[in-house]
Amino acid sequence: MMRATLLLVAGAFVVGRATARQDDTPWREYDGHQWASFAPKEKQAYVAGFLAGTGLAAAEAAAGAAADSARVHGVLDSLELSGGLRFAYGHMVYANQLDEFYWWDNHVPIRLYLALRDINDGMHRGLER
Repeated sequence: MMRATLLLVAGAFVVGRATARQDDTPWREYDGHQWASFAPKEKQAYVAGFLAGTGLAAAEAAAGAAADSARVHGVLDSLELSGGLRFAYGHMVYANQLDEFYWWDNHVPIRLYLALRDINDGMHRGLER
């Protein structure tokens, strides 16, 4: 029974992967063109994934890359509670900021991850005043 379930799941994954429209652009090259083509839920998912990646990187740096999942989870929670996350705002804040950032035509060629860094840095500078 377990083997049949695993085969079914694997088969569904292969079929989904083969039939889904794939973008040939690597994530590192996403810029305002891709951002403009995303639906609102895709924008939220992109930023949530970005925040998850940066949060995990920060937690692993603090806990040690070989730390178990529970330790990484605890460190990530501690970083969030203490304000120690570099990207400390919610995904909707960043998604809205990106919409405003890419409204300017001269910003469109800037890569998404760099735009997020610049937006985040600008928000932190604004708090320091």
